This record gives sequence, structure tokens and C-alpha cells, in this order.
Amino acid sequence: MARSRWIYTDVLRIAAMIGVVLIHITAPIIGIRSDIGDIHYWWTAHIINAAFRWSVPVFVMISGALLLAHGRNESAMSFYRKRLGKLLPLFLLWSMIYYLWDLRKEMHSFNWDQLATGLVKGTLHYHLWYVYMIILLYLITPLLRVLVRRVPPRAVFYIGGAGLAFSNLATLAGWKSWSFVIDASSLPGYIGYFLLGYVLSRVELDKGKRRLLYGFGLLSFMAIAGGSHWILSTYPSANMYFYKYTSVPVLFTAAAVFVGVKQFGFRKATTGGPRLLSFMSSSVFHIYLSHVLIMEWLYERRPWDIIHGNPLGYVPIVAVVIMSLSLLINLAWLGSLYALKEIFKLAVRIFEERNSIHPLKDIYQYREMLRNMILKDLRTRYKGSALGFLWTFMNPLLMLGVYAAVFSFIMKADIPHFPLFILVALLPWNFFSQSISGGARSLVNHAELMKKVYFPREVIPLSVIGSNLVNYLLTLIILIPALWLSGIPLTATLSAFPIILLAQTLLILPIVMLSALGTVYLRDMEHIVNVLMVVWFYLTPVLFPLSLIPGSFRWVFDYNPMTPIIDAYRDIFLYGQWPDFGILLPMLFVLTVVNMGILAVFSLLQKHVVEEV
Repeated sequence: MARSRWIYTDVLRIAAMIGVVLIHITAPIIGIRSDIGDIHYWWTAHIINAAFRWSVPVFVMISGALLLAHGRNESAMSFYRKRLGKLLPLFLLWSMIYYLWDLRKEMHSFNWDQLATGLVKGTLHYHLWYVYMIILLYLITPLLRVLVRRVPPRAVFYIGGAGLAFSNLATLAGWKSWSFVIDASSLPGYIGYFLLGYVLSRVELDKGKRRLLYGFGLLSFMAIAGGSHWILSTYPSANMYFYKYTSVPVLFTAAAVFVGVKQFGFRKATTGGPRLLSFMSSSVFHIYLSHVLIMEWLYERRPWDIIHGNPLGYVPIVAVVIMSLSLLINLAWLGSLYALKEIFKLAVRIFEERNSIHPLKDIYQYREMLRNMILKDLRTRYKGSALGFLWTFMNPLLMLGVYAAVFSFIMKADIPHFPLFILVALLPWNFFSQSISGGARSLVNHAELMKKVYFPREVIPLSVIGSNLVNYLLTLIILIPALWLSGIPLTATLSAFPIILLAQTLLILPIVMLSALGTVYLRDMEHIVNVLMVVWFYLTPVLFPLSLIPGSFRWVFDYNPMTPIIDAYRDIFLYGQWPDFGILLPMLFVLTVVNMGILAVFSLLQKHVVEEV
């Protein structure tokens, strides 16, 4: 029997997350009322902010409704292990991220003591206060469960109300209290919301009480908007009571929203119900943690005008962008966790079957087959064409002629020997892209051969790489004379060519192996690879020097493994200088280790390839 769950809590959680994003976007405007160019713009931002002050209290109420619900009989230790085990790793990760983010802005150096102190005191970033508050609520949840099981909902309601009343009295009276991230006087109010969420999830209010609550909620919204404006106008330095999450007006708006969404029809559905809604709801905590960082990053890149800009113009757009990017980060996080889990499983399998995995030995035993498949691919590449194998030489020759005509007479470039500048990079790029594109569909193309006879499947993608490697080497017959005829000296630095070629081949091999396996299980992989190769081409300095790339985008090219390879080819062919071995040699070492792992993985997984092709 499918387990049922509450739909309205998912709807509330998503709505509250949208509200928190809108609060953070409009918050900077509220405190600079005197600087706003048009007071109507301030009012627009203020009304948006006031309309969603219920968001954080509703988050707490949802937690109370779910965690205090009857039927949860787990022990305190089991609860802590399950809840804090999920929350604390994310909290520590994002604490580190926000600490590094603030270090970057303040130009300070990393300090472990400072990080530890900020983590303990809760001073790393203002945005993390909510997580500290939730952790405190989690710590007392087992005690609150005992309470709600021993007293009726009415008594729980009064206890929660007392906590909220205490927080309001402390704020209005100006009582000084001990502060740890949040004021100690505010904590009873959040406990009150926690208990109130439990009560409202269990109790069904009649129509008259619901209408009364909705009326108070609407009046409370008006009180938040009008009262905050009055305080800012009359007492600019006074405490913004109406904006406080534990204030009476925010309490009524939060309760009205909670009950309203619950009564609207979002009741129970089976686990096979609205999956998108469930996924969005499960992503809310990740979005909450990441959205402020994204907001600050966006504002640095393309600041919106909070002084003269109309919030109705930029707030919705910024909110959609922030939510979308936060969701993508969550997807990347979930994907990375899944990938790590699968990699761990694969590593265990490799360790268990290590005695039966000998990819290099198998490939060596079938070296004659590999050689024949390479020759066959070279013979059939231009089969049926008039020039046949001569196209291997005609292609680079024609490309050189086209580039020479275009960049010498039509689009004159300032770079010396610009046609050769492009050709020196384009030929190895063709080797790279054609090997990957051809390798992605290689196992599928040889399905019939694999079904007829056994041989190590590694031979097939390796033959694609081998044929493209031979084709690339043959194009050098055109490139070398072209360099000499252009007056470019051929120096001893050409002896570094095998090292560069080895690094490039070792980079190609794992990509081809993985894409070939991926295409067996997902035919769309071939088309995905082709699209990615187009993107990769424009992120590689083939048609232009790196000096033309703006500094803000330079990091993309710096992290591209093809960039040092292309630069190395240009160094030895065009400039007569040695490549940067400080990059190439570590790269060779890393790629060698990666290839050993990929060959082991391929050897393990290729056993089931015939069943899938």
C-alpha cells in the first residue's frame, strides 16, 4: 500500500521559499527610504516584503506539523542521527562556502581559528541564523514530542501562544537578553510557531473561525505595511517591531496562510502523486542555503538599480533567476552524490573482481585485431570517393588555402601567420573531436561483430582513436612544409611533439571510453556528445589567442584541459619555443592514473554491453 503524505506542506514550503527570496531581494530598499528616487518604488518594495513576512514562521510551522505528528515512534538518538545527520553536513559545507565567499570580498586570508570561532558563535554569515535556530529546535524536538502526546491540542496551543506572547513582550519592553545568533527572547516565539504548526495540522477550524482568522491575517498585513512605515517615518532608529517574525501581526498572517493553504484542497496524496511538487519541496532547504550567495553574485555581475529602479520591473526577474540557479545547484549536488555513490559501488566491484580484470593484457593479446580495425577504418573512410585516401592530405591543404584567402585579403588579422596560427590548432582539435564523436557510437556500430565473436570490447573505441591518430599524423605532411614555406623556422623544440601528442591521446581515451559505454545504455548520448563538442570548440583557443579573452571569462579557458595542449602545439610549431612542461608533465601523470581507472571500469562493465546493443 502506497504511503500517503500531506500535499499542503509541500505547497507551503515552496511558497515560503519564494517569499524568503522576495524578502531578501527587497530588504536593501527598506532601510534607504530617504534615498529612493521615487517614494512609490519604496512602497512597492515595502508591500512585497510585508506580504511575505509569514515565510520564515511558516517554515517553522511546517517542521512542527511534520516532526511532532503522531505515529513517529523513533527514539531520540534515532531522530538525532536521521535529522542532524542530514542537516549538519550541509550546514558545515555552506558555512565554509559563505566564509570563503566573504573572505573573497574582504580580501582576507584563510584562518582556521577564525572559521571555527565564527562557526561556534554563528557570525560567519547573517543568512545562516535560520539553520542555527532549526538545530536548536531539533535538539528539543524529542521533549516536545513527549509534551504533545501527554496533553491535548488545546493545551499545546496555549503553551505555544505563551512562548509567542513572551517574545512579543520582551521585544516591546526592550528587555536585554543573551544572544546567540538569535536573541534568547525570540526562541520561545519560534518554539511557539513549532507547536502552533502541530496544532493547526491536527485541528480543523470551522468556517466561522477560518473567516475570522483570514480577516485578522489581512488586517495584520495592513498593520505590518502601515506600522513599519509609521515607525520609519517617526522613529527612523527605532526597532522594526512589525517586521519581526515573532510579532503579533506576522503571527496572524502566518497562521492565516497556513490554514488557508491547508483548507484550499491540498490534502493527502500517495507517494506516486505530483513528483515535481515533491521534488521542488525536497529542494527547498538547498535553495534556502544557496540563494543569498547567488543573489550577491548576481548583484556583483549585473547590479540592479535599487535607488531609481521600479521593483515591479526587476524583482520578479531576479527572483526567477535566483530560484532557477539555486535549483540547478541542488540538481548538481544530488547528481554528484549519486555519482559518488555509484563510483563507490564500482570501486568495490573492481576490488572484488581485481584478479579477473587485465585490460592491458587483453588489449595486447588482441593487438593484431586492433591494427586490422585501424587499417579497415582508414581504408573505408573515403571509400567510393574519386580521390580516395588523398583526401587525408587535401583536407588540411584546402583549409590552409581558405584561411589564407580569408585572413590575408578579406579579414586581415593582426596576428603574424594567422592562417597557420589557426591550422596548427585546428588539426589537433580535429583529432580530438573526431575521435570523441566517432568513439561515442563505436560500440553501437559494431554490435553485430560483438554478438558473433568474443574479443575485449576496448579494442573498438581504441581503433577509432588509432585511426584518427594516424590521420592526424599524416596531415603533418602538409603542415610542416607549409610552416617552412612561410618562413617559420623548424627548431629542436619539435622533439617535444611526442610528449604533447601523448598527453592529448591520454585525454581523449577516457572520454571516448565513457561516451562509448554511455551510448550503449542511452542512445541520446551520441547527440549530447556532439553538442558538447561544439561548445567545447568555442571554449578552446583554436580560432583566437587567449589574450583576446576578457579577464572575467579567462578562468573558463584556464580550466579547459585542451587549452595547454593547443598552446603547446603553437609553441613548438609556430614560436620555436619549448612548451610549458610545468603543466604538461603533471597533466601526463594525472591522465595516466585516470586512464588506468577508466580501463578497469570499462573492462568490468563491458561484460554486459552485448546484451544492451
